[in-house]
Amino acid sequence: MNTLLSLALLALAAAPPAAALDALDFDNGAILLSETGSYGDGVGSWSAWRLTDGDEAMGWCSPAEEITGGTFVWELDTTWRLDTFVLSTANVQEDGYPGISARSVDLFVSPDGAAWQKLGGFEIARLTRKAFPLPKGTQARQVKLVVTGNHGHKEYTEIAELDLLGARVGAVATAQLGGDFATNYGPMRFVQDGEALFGCYDWAAVTSAVWGSVSGRIARVVWFEASEGSTREGTATFAVKGSGELWGIWYEGGELKGIWEGPRAPKDEGPTCTPRREGQLGAMLKKKGRAVLYGIHFAVNADVPLPESEPTLVELAGALKADPAVKVLIEGHTDSTNTDAYNLGLSARRAKSVMGWLTKHGVEPKRLQAKGFGKARPVADNATAQGRALNRRVEVSVVK
Repeated sequence: MNTLLSLALLALAAAPPAAALDALDFDNGAILLSETGSYGDGVGSWSAWRLTDGDEAMGWCSPAEEITGGTFVWELDTTWRLDTFVLSTANVQEDGYPGISARSVDLFVSPDGAAWQKLGGFEIARLTRKAFPLPKGTQARQVKLVVTGNHGHKEYTEIAELDLLGARVGAVATAQLGGDFATNYGPMRFVQDGEALFGCYDWAAVTSAVWGSVSGRIARVVWFEASEGSTREGTATFAVKGSGELWGIWYEGGELKGIWEGPRAPKDEGPTCTPRREGQLGAMLKKKGRAVLYGIHFAVNADVPLPESEPTLVELAGALKADPAVKVLIEGHTDSTNTDAYNLGLSARRAKSVMGWLTKHGVEPKRLQAKGFGKARPVADNATAQGRALNRRVEVSVVK
């Protein structure tokens, strides 16, 4: 009996124009190296993570009675040219805590990751978003922000969001995630083959699998756990700090759940599980009925896969040829950016483009269908830049 596979093609939409890129987005490779303190922990409400998550609805709050002195340092993925600093106090808790809005901050950059250069002090009104042009030619490899004042509250200071808009001026080295890590969810092992990434981890009594794609400093993956009588799955975004430590965030059921991190594991202290590289896609289709492909890339507003997509497309074609009775539906998915009609059209064109590639490379047309779903089926929160990137994706599911 033929099986109908729903292939959700999660196409990674390309970044906006270079001048509009935010150097502080984790999705663009920025990692928070240090902070002096926050009211919230991890990726929760009012934590330091919320300063640069791309969502002004929830920001950072200082610890009690530390209204000034809050200091944050970010490591960028390469050297950036920085054009504009954006500081926002929109949506902070002025109604209940008058004067809690940050009033002033100092901004520093380090072009070489060593000496700091002060760009200046910046002031902003309550419940406001303001853009400040930076000196022409400003470059940075690391960025530091220091909170120097608020609008009068005696106990807390809040900031809604920070952006540093500019463009990369240096090449981004491909992250090297291969090897073992001692993470907060057990020992983890990654096998990396170019941009393809496969792994597993020891957590409770489960069978685990991780697979995805590396793009520059960032790896976007799907994780899956199976134990007797139950399964769990979700998505995650990982990067490796300059110090070699793994750092990432994970989602389940479309909700941001927490941080997934850890240093390189000492020799002989890795996981007991073994990552599966060969036939992983075909195996997951048979076992779970679907799989996610984060290795298919498109340029902005374009529907032809970029050349770096070929390894993933070849693997997909191979999985289909290995099971010639299977029929597949190729689905395009987007984030919530732009209108519903535009997203539906773009996702449909991309799905058809992948179907055309498979046909040209030996998969029978009668086995293939294509459909765009736009933003209708998110796997992460569209409120943040990281969630939107995970929603631009390829997902494969079995429909009987």
